[in-house]
Amino acid sequence: MKNTDFYSNLRKMKDIIIAMGTKDNVHEDIGILSHQFFDSPHNIVVSGEGIRDTVVEIASSLFLEERIVLILVDPDKNVMEEIKTNLYALKGRVPVIIYITSDTKPVFPGIEADVVVMERESEKRLKDRVTTVLKRYGKQMTDKAFDLLKERIRDEAVLETELMKLINYTGDKKRIDSKDIMAITAKTHQDDLIGFFEAFSNKDKKKIIYILDNLINTMNLPLETAIIIIHSYLVKQTRLLLHAKDIEEKLSPYTKYPDFTKVLNRWKDSMDLKPIEKKQYLAFQKPYYAFKLSNTARKFDKKDLISFLDTLSRIDLAIKKGPEHERRVILETSLLEI
Repeated sequence: MKNTDFYSNLRKMKDIIIAMGTKDNVHEDIGILSHQFFDSPHNIVVSGEGIRDTVVEIASSLFLEERIVLILVDPDKNVMEEIKTNLYALKGRVPVIIYITSDTKPVFPGIEADVVVMERESEKRLKDRVTTVLKRYGKQMTDKAFDLLKERIRDEAVLETELMKLINYTGDKKRIDSKDIMAITAKTHQDDLIGFFEAFSNKDKKKIIYILDNLINTMNLPLETAIIIIHSYLVKQTRLLLHAKDIEEKLSPYTKYPDFTKVLNRWKDSMDLKPIEKKQYLAFQKPYYAFKLSNTARKFDKKDLISFLDTLSRIDLAIKKGPEHERRVILETSLLEI
């Protein structure tokens, strides 16, 4: 199934969808999928041991909130067998997305579902979504505008919200150009994330909590979902900083941005194997962002970043085991202990 067909026809599909994706794209894909059902979905994302109890609880509820989308991430086959009656009870009431992060198509006997394969190449998936949304409203976008959009929006979960701002802003104008992008699209969370690690390097706990609060408030997502996404951001950012530490000796003489860019491009070109998930590697970040990450990495000892990555792993486990309404407390408390 082509992605353009997928984005156009998802609303016509069954109440249960099996989405084949990746661990790196899970949060973005959840945003993509759930927004096909509702403009402002209330996503309930569960995995592991929480799946059984959550599905049973929702299925047995007489009154459900509007706009609920239930997302089950990598459910166990035995658990799916136990809850298939409950899933059937949700038919017509709550859309269910079963998100699988492996390449093997799962078999869940007795559960009728459409299977969709999510696009893995980031630029193509972005372009497909932009084209589909704009076509729905009779609009087009110039190549320069699309390139600028890529620069300004890195989190796919907020893409449709930003596109709707553009559509409303341009009114009867059929072609969206780069001036429209600059006027409307919100800044990405990158500056906040850089600021977070600056505060982390200075042990400024007050600023850490301030930045965390700002990220939550600007995401326009359910709190529980925003916390998971922020945690994912921090994991990715820490890995990128560790990449910068690994090549610090090569990059340290190049403190001016133009020189840094040349070295970064040579490093990227010298790689024999290009990673599939390029956004997870420092060499494939936008040059200026990689430059800022490199400068930030110099403020840390490598062992401190490794220790923080270990802390994030423990936070991940605590978040998944704890109640959804306590996710923010778990994250904030853990970060204040670093």
